[in-house]
Amino acid sequence: MPTELHTVLQRYWGYTSFRPTQEDIMRKAMRGEDVLALLPTGGGKSLCFQVPALAMERLCLVVSPLISLMKDQVQRLRSMGIEARSVSADMRREEIDNVLERAASGKLAFLYVSPERLSSDLFLARLDRMRIGLIAVDEAHCISQWGHDFRPAYRRIKELRARLPGVPVIALTASATPAVADDIMQELAFTAPNMVRGSFARPELVLWVSHGEDRMGRLLRVMHHVPGTSIVYVRDRRQTVRIAQFLDAHGIRAHAYHAGMDHALRDRIQQQWGDGTIRVAVATNAFGMGIDKADVRSVVHLEPPPDLESYYQEAGRAGRDGQRAQAFLLLSPGYEDRAREKVRQGFPELAEVRRCYQAFADLHRIAIGSGRGESYPLDMTTLARNAGISPSTAYHALKALELDGRIALSEGVHTPSRVLFIAGNSAIYQHRVNHERDGQLLEALLRQHGGLFEEPVSIDEERTARMLKRPVADVRKDLHRLEQLGLLIYRERSNAPLLTLLLPRSDAMQLRLDPTALDQRKQRATDRCEAMLRYCTDTGCRSVHIMAHFGAPGGEPCGVCDRCSFKPDVPMYASGNSSPGSLLEPLPSDLRWRLDEASEFEA
Repeated sequence: MPTELHTVLQRYWGYTSFRPTQEDIMRKAMRGEDVLALLPTGGGKSLCFQVPALAMERLCLVVSPLISLMKDQVQRLRSMGIEARSVSADMRREEIDNVLERAASGKLAFLYVSPERLSSDLFLARLDRMRIGLIAVDEAHCISQWGHDFRPAYRRIKELRARLPGVPVIALTASATPAVADDIMQELAFTAPNMVRGSFARPELVLWVSHGEDRMGRLLRVMHHVPGTSIVYVRDRRQTVRIAQFLDAHGIRAHAYHAGMDHALRDRIQQQWGDGTIRVAVATNAFGMGIDKADVRSVVHLEPPPDLESYYQEAGRAGRDGQRAQAFLLLSPGYEDRAREKVRQGFPELAEVRRCYQAFADLHRIAIGSGRGESYPLDMTTLARNAGISPSTAYHALKALELDGRIALSEGVHTPSRVLFIAGNSAIYQHRVNHERDGQLLEALLRQHGGLFEEPVSIDEERTARMLKRPVADVRKDLHRLEQLGLLIYRERSNAPLLTLLLPRSDAMQLRLDPTALDQRKQRATDRCEAMLRYCTDTGCRSVHIMAHFGAPGGEPCGVCDRCSFKPDVPMYASGNSSPGSLLEPLPSDLRWRLDEASEFEA
């Protein structure tokens, strides 16, 4: 068995050995055991199910809540010659039908689905024909109401397992407390408790919490004293722009990044940050998922995230190359009140939820009793304006509906234009012969792309327009017309986030949310917030605190965090030097400069 796993690893990934704990997880799955894999960010979670699935030579069903990560993994697998596809909310029914049929016909090695799709008629109709050898549940903390990103649809995996007796499950997460871990195994109907925990310790990562009036001055000192690529995390989009401009004005190449930007711009920023053209990405938490950059030297938070799990995951994006890196949390007065207020804002009044629901139905003209399983583009600004509430309240109203199991939200992901020929070869040929203009377009598509009759193929309308010497708008118009004629399916590219109705649209005024469930969720969010705030004020070692939070046994003080480095009997500055930002030679850390020293920059 180990030889088989190593053969797959060598053949497709070119590695000769696994990271610690990876092989243990794989062996359990190969023996048919259910296993929960708790691995830190950057711990190689995807290999833990991809390698054994290929060794089993059966279909691996991967359940994931993030379209962007699904598409990223599918693209990587396909680039390696491995047949993988995903089913997500941005696809039309015909496209989903095509992918599921390929899975049922044994043509795929990996099928990625969002949890909401597990109960769809299209999926269930083909489930018995799928030769599934392994179920992988990514971001498994979402199945637990104690987790920090609960998704009710994950609960359907237990129902799925009842129809797939003997098929093992690998559940994977980078952030699970002991209570969440127990809940995951129970909700996934593990045959027996079975957990493999990787080390959450990051000895190369220096954790530093700084309190003071002047966050911007402290941010500049971080940038001046910690060279290399950096991520600065903030809580809202407007701050990304303001702080990026501030850093740029002080000679530090920075750019804002948030989910509201055009996808092409986000791609360009990410690429320039990846190659070092841009040193600092100032971002919301939309930045970081699926980014594989090992040499990030610092991650800076200007506000505490809503929970310690999110904080450690985001901070852990620094130092993945194993070299010394720094994670800073720069706090200013009033941060506790702001954090608690964020929790309160996350639970809007029922009247606001109803207005938001009604406004969305009006925008898309969804009749009462219809819309189940349909996905619609989501423009948060327009929705909030029509509902008469703030964009933040609208977002939290939609989250309340998602937690109630009524809708599913998908992040904005760039989806290229796609075409699938649904008419037969003879019908396409006859149309090409009898209609000169359409014939030229169909011929151009067939010359540029293979497999148009088998599955949706990504196309580039601009390239096709240049080939035909026509305006791009005309090409798109002609493709839509060919779709109306029933010859093909054309899905124009999109960057918009999507909202999927999981239940038929109901009368907004009759909408009810379970008050007990809401109170429980609010209490859990409050508890997670308070755990984050305790980390900010703890007088002990930062690493020991985090290890205890995740249930890791014992642990010696790291010796390098701000608490371990504090020496009250050591002068703040080396002798003969008293300017702010001086190196502190006596301190046993790379951070030998006074971060909290006052400066001329105001927050």
